[in-house]
Amino acid sequence: MATTSRKEAIRLYRDIIRTLRPFTHTNEQGIMWKDILKESTRKEYEMAKYETDATRVVQLIMVGRDCLMRIQEGMFTGKVNQDAPPPDDNPFTRI
Repeated sequence: MATTSRKEAIRLYRDIIRTLRPFTHTNEQGIMWKDILKESTRKEYEMAKYETDATRVVQLIMVGRDCLMRIQEGMFTGKVNQDAPPPDDNPFTRI
């Protein structure tokens, strides 16, 4: 991974963690959503840790940034974009 991509990936990870701080609500099992999302983010980063294809790294960062922006927009407006894919659709699914 190039230095620039590495820095951008770290910046994105930190932005995601910062965005999750205000998530205080829980799911049906009583687990806080911020913990679930934080764990999911960590798993995605671990899976992409050794990615060497620069195009793929940029793609992953762009998808991550887009998802983060949608979450932030939903937090600020109080609603989620209706054009967003359904929650079951994982944007990080391996191709």
